[in-house]
Amino acid sequence: MSNHSVMQMFKIALFLFFLFFSLHALSYKSTDDITKVNIATINTLLIFTSEDGLNSGTYHFTNTPADIDMSIYHLPFLYNFDSESDLNFFVVGNVGYSRVYLSNETRTLDIFNHIQTYTAGLGGGLRYKFSKDLSLLGGGELIYSRAGISVIKPDGDIGDIIEDFFNKNYSDNISYKFFTQLEYRSVVAEFKPYLSFKYKLYETKSSFSLSELSGFRSESSVTSFKVGVESPKLFEYNAHQNLTLEAYLNGHHLSGIVRDMTQVRTYRSLGGVAYWNTAKAPWWASRFFLELNRVIGDGLRGYNVGVGFTLDF
Repeated sequence: MSNHSVMQMFKIALFLFFLFFSLHALSYKSTDDITKVNIATINTLLIFTSEDGLNSGTYHFTNTPADIDMSIYHLPFLYNFDSESDLNFFVVGNVGYSRVYLSNETRTLDIFNHIQTYTAGLGGGLRYKFSKDLSLLGGGELIYSRAGISVIKPDGDIGDIIEDFFNKNYSDNISYKFFTQLEYRSVVAEFKPYLSFKYKLYETKSSFSLSELSGFRSESSVTSFKVGVESPKLFEYNAHQNLTLEAYLNGHHLSGIVRDMTQVRTYRSLGGVAYWNTAKAPWWASRFFLELNRVIGDGLRGYNVGVGFTLDF
């Protein structure tokens, strides 16, 4: 297949599954093209599910040949182990679900034309504190995913390729995620400002052979810079529970297959968080939170709503 055909595949991205009448115009010769679209969809889900608690979000991509929507539901997990030194271990995990479909303009195709992806991951890493305010962490996560389609498949070679790739309408995949983050947090007159820089790499494997799983080659990456501040106590109850608010601005730069698929290079999110801090009870959580943010970029609009808590045991 020529490079031109590959780039054309990226540009049409999810059209391969949604617009069955346009599939006949494409010149795909093997399941490699379906594999790349599948991997791009999974990487997009992993990158756009980056909030701290149980969250749901909607993203609207407009730089693709037709407007595409992605709905996401995601539950991440993070736990830091106590340590008497400046170095400590942590574990991370997540479960997620996404549904990708055409936008309202062609919603008549929505019921039978969408991709849905399920993910579950587990990993860990190390965090080192240079000082009370400055820390650096790094780690990795192994993520299993199943991607499936609900689509009116065309007759002919293109329909056969789709059916062969999505055996029983699902494909199984393994993704590698590696990340590092530099973070600065301080306290100034009871306000808690912070800065963070994060870099994440992703690769998704659609083959489970030993040679395939043992290698790593970055397919997608995202660089993020975040600045925010948490307020002093705004309301206190029983001396052990209080309310604080946080505001933040987050900027992201995408590269690799996810940028080719979404046609989005950079985007930013502006958000706010309400924390209910609970020092004494319950024993398993130190705070609960509600988070709202708005996502804006060239060719991207979206929002996230999140709820969660910070483990404390």
